[in-house]
Amino acid sequence: MSLAWPLGDLLSTDTLYTCFKYAAGFGLAGSTIAATGLYLYQCKLIYPSYVPEGSRKIVPTPKDVALPYEDVKLTTSDGVKIRAYVIPARRKQISTEDLKMASPSARKEIAEKEVADWTEEMGQDEAIEYAKSRPTIILFHANAGNVGHRVPIARKFNADYKCNVFMLSYRGYGLSEGSASEMGIRKDVDAAFDYIRAHPILGSTKLVAYGQSIGGAVCLYTGYKYSDLLSGIIIENTFLSLPNLVPLVLPQLPKFLLPLLLTEQWDATLSLPHIPPSLPMLFLSGKRDALVPPAQMQELYRIRGDGKKRWKELDGEHNDTYLAKGYWEEVGDWLHEEVETP
Repeated sequence: MSLAWPLGDLLSTDTLYTCFKYAAGFGLAGSTIAATGLYLYQCKLIYPSYVPEGSRKIVPTPKDVALPYEDVKLTTSDGVKIRAYVIPARRKQISTEDLKMASPSARKEIAEKEVADWTEEMGQDEAIEYAKSRPTIILFHANAGNVGHRVPIARKFNADYKCNVFMLSYRGYGLSEGSASEMGIRKDVDAAFDYIRAHPILGSTKLVAYGQSIGGAVCLYTGYKYSDLLSGIIIENTFLSLPNLVPLVLPQLPKFLLPLLLTEQWDATLSLPHIPPSLPMLFLSGKRDALVPPAQMQELYRIRGDGKKRWKELDGEHNDTYLAKGYWEEVGDWLHEEVETP
């Protein structure tokens, strides 16, 4: 089953390879031009929020997959206004399989009914207490597209595993203001946790950070800074650091120039060792990943040392590991055994 339904194929979870290859094209004219392009345009290359066309204006919502939600507006410490989706856990809702079988017009009617039912449920103590009893997935998306392109993944967590879901739209993405950068996204994470802690439902739940590719790097930063608030971390196809990744896609760039040119780091080797050993972590690796070598995920797993951890290798590429056989079964088992049961 494609989690992309009904939005069409999910946007490639990371177009870092493609975008860096554009920069690599400059290398044909010499490494100096490639170096200049990397220095001047690295944030455009690392955070291609404009891919695919229209991604800064057209943002799918959870309602598109029949999920009731709240559209949240946050203001960061540096005054940037960003967006997020909050999707509550519900005891009863239409299954993904039943929704898939409905006609397009019927899906719209189903979505309206689900929203109406949720509006009524949120006035009931039983429904509120149920949502409080379920884990909350904090979803950090990969570097291309926008948060709306991941609503089918949110549906999987919400409808199949009965989790609340908080989906953060980084600055410079979708309808969020500003321009993306590592320091800026860290401020976005801070604003998200300020909101979650004060939320009448989410603030009472077990929190799990989930991220794909660069979203996994954001997860690890979150685990470093907010470990006391987290009950688990899931990362998929995440790199060691950008300085470790860039030479693989820009091999003509002299390595000695990287420290001078690359201001964005996302260095997991610095954040991961500071995550408490008692915090459960799930490492999901696509063995056919051609962008982030599986060896980098394996090294992250090694750096975790004796900390609480689980490894799962799947028959997936960088962009489709979440569709691989056994992926969601592993996620579901881990959530039950490491987050819900303890």
